Amino acid sequence: MLAVPYTKRPGYQEPGDRTSEGHAAMYLLEVLSGPLDGKTWTFDSEITIGRDDSVAQACLALDRYVSRKHAHVRVDGDGVRLTDLESRNGTKVNGKPVTGDASLEIGVPFMVGRTVLRVTRL
Repeated sequence: MLAVPYTKRPGYQEPGDRTSEGHAAMYLLEVLSGPLDGKTWTFDSEITIGRDDSVAQACLALDRYVSRKHAHVRVDGDGVRLTDLESRNGTKVNGKPVTGDASLEIGVPFMVGRTVLRVTRL
């Protein structure tokens, strides 16, 4: 069997990874429902969600209703902000479309394409 070298995509963090400042990643983006049910990504301050792994750290390639670069989650002080990146099928929180930038409470599910996700603290 040949050994294949492992290289991580830029911006991708595995559980337990540390940021450049030496702090452990503080947030978890989790798929609650959809083609990648159970998939998780850790992040420290921001993460982009989309269908293309060259522009999105959280790649939902199996959901054809997700745009190439669909939404962005960023930590803002003690809260989290969710931004729809002018996606074709929109981003929803509590069934309501996100227009531009919106506050997102930790643990509240949101929908990107047909995938339901949530952000939690580690």
